[in-house]
This record gives sequence, structure tokens and C-alpha cells, in this order.
Amino acid sequence: MNTNFFAIPTEVIAGLLVGLVFGFVLNKAAVTRAQTIVGQLMLKDFTVMKVMMTAIATGSLTLFLLRSFHPVPASISATTLFAALLGGGIFGIGMAVLGYCPGTCVGALSTKAKDAWFGLIGMLVGAGLYAEAAPWIKQAIKPDSETSKITLSEHFELSPLSFIGAIALCVAFLILFDKYQSKKNPENRRSNL
Repeated sequence: MNTNFFAIPTEVIAGLLVGLVFGFVLNKAAVTRAQTIVGQLMLKDFTVMKVMMTAIATGSLTLFLLRSFHPVPASISATTLFAALLGGGIFGIGMAVLGYCPGTCVGALSTKAKDAWFGLIGMLVGAGLYAEAAPWIKQAIKPDSETSKITLSEHFELSPLSFIGAIALCVAFLILFDKYQSKKNPENRRSNL
């Protein structure tokens, strides 16, 4: 595989700035704490879901608006259902065992969480193993003949705005549900949110 190790400097700086802002937001939302992630996995604390859905809705709407004013092709990664299930399963097991996803793990490092170092080492080892296995994965798990780049809006023949609106409604529901739960059980309310 012949790729450049680093992107052009402006892309590296832009990625770094976006990462810093996203990490700050993750930290302020308290999702850099393992107990918040575990609370989500146990369906007791929906902070992670609210943050993720808000980020998806905001990013989707921003991309939709940008593409409306300046049409550019969407960069959609081709995949198969099996590859998505396998990758999602590995990701979910790692998240459940460690208590962090990759973004929150790096954010937890900024708060001096010692357990996040195991996650960082695991991510580096996993990325290296994936890079070595990529040719086999491409052939056995993600063959070009079975991959698809179709979006949900294209599959269901609906406007992308309908999916963005559905995500926004999910965010609103989660926020209202959280407020209801906080009133019902005030002792479970976190002081930092």
C-alpha cells in the first residue's frame, strides 16, 4: 500500500483543532469518565447517547448545508453488512471492557486517567494489526463485489433532511427523558451537567 504517512500541514492543523474542540466538549459533557460510558451501556445514563446524537445531527446538518451551497461528492466508505457487524462487535467489546471509546479514551488521558493508557496501547496495537491484515480483510470480508456506498436516504428514496430531522427528534426525546428521570430520581442527577 503506497500512501503518505502525513497529510498536508493545513489538514493536520485543521484536524488537530477539530480534535481539541471535540475533546473539550467530550470532557465538559463528562463522557471522558469510564463510569459515564458504563452507565450508558447499562441503560442508566444517556449522556453518551445525547452527545453522540447531537454530534451526528449537527455534523449531518452542517454537511448538508455546505453541500447545498458548494456541491462536492460525498466521501462514503464502502462496506458490507458482515464487516460492519464484525467491526462494530469488536468496537463494542473493547468499549465495554475498557469503559472508553477511542475519542473518550484520548480525552480521559487529558484528565490523567491512568486506565486510559491501556486503551491507547490497545488502539495502537489494533491499528497495527488491522493495517497488516487489511489486504486479507479487503479480499475475504469486504470484497468489492459485495460492498455498497448507498446512503440511507438513497436506499429509502427520502430527503437527507428527513433523517437529520429524525436524529434531532431523538436528541430532543433523550433530553426530555433525562429531565424526567432527573425529576423522578434527584439523587442520580450529576452536579456537572
